[in-house]
Amino acid sequence: MDHELTAQGATSLVPAAEAWFSDPVFWIAALPALAVSGLLVQMVASLFTCCATFRLRGRTVRLRWWMIPVAAAASIALWGVAAVLAVQG
Repeated sequence: MDHELTAQGATSLVPAAEAWFSDPVFWIAALPALAVSGLLVQMVASLFTCCATFRLRGRTVRLRWWMIPVAAAASIALWGVAAVLAVQG
């Protein structure tokens, strides 16, 4: 594994060959995961409002019992795909 050399000659903690952060394939997988995570945060925060509603694309949506588990499972799956792509990349 090649490491980047710093000015002092020591190796960096981030390998040069594994620049997953700048990989566009990772971001193609990570952006939907980030969106679902944000939606999940909105759903959980809506539990503390008077009507248990959240906003989705400008519409008010009433929270149902199944929405948080489905969003959590989708978030886990999408972040898992992004992590696999980051490791393979």
